[in-house]
Amino acid sequence: MRVVLKPLTNVELPQDFAEVLRAKLKGREVKTGEVVTVNILGKPLEFKVVQAVPSPVRVSEKTAIVIARPGVDVLEIELPGKPRDVYIYGDNIIVVLENEVLILNQNLEEIYREKFENLIKVIQTKAGLVVVDGRRLKLIKV
Repeated sequence: MRVVLKPLTNVELPQDFAEVLRAKLKGREVKTGEVVTVNILGKPLEFKVVQAVPSPVRVSEKTAIVIARPGVDVLEIELPGKPRDVYIYGDNIIVVLENEVLILNQNLEEIYREKFENLIKVIQTKAGLVVVDGRRLKLIKV
């Protein structure tokens, strides 16, 4: 579990401030794209949730909290295997793994995943993604 927070005010925060934020957010459910307010010394400080993995996530002691620098949004996920290929399809990212197709949205949230027995090829078309799996052909409309 991981949450990337970006301060909405122009303030520089040390990376170890993440521990304070984790304590303030513990038990709260946050999701990618929302704005959360944390009271620090009696004053509200707003943060945009740049990325929550998974989204939504309930913040706990095990949740990694990362503070993003103002002006830069960096999203990151760990893939379940080594990618064979990566495509951009509209606003989505298609990751082709050994025998799996993974579709992520622009927040790197999983919107589709399927394993195939004999994945041969994935092709982008106007109608969607064509997946050739052995002797089967599948059209995935995103």
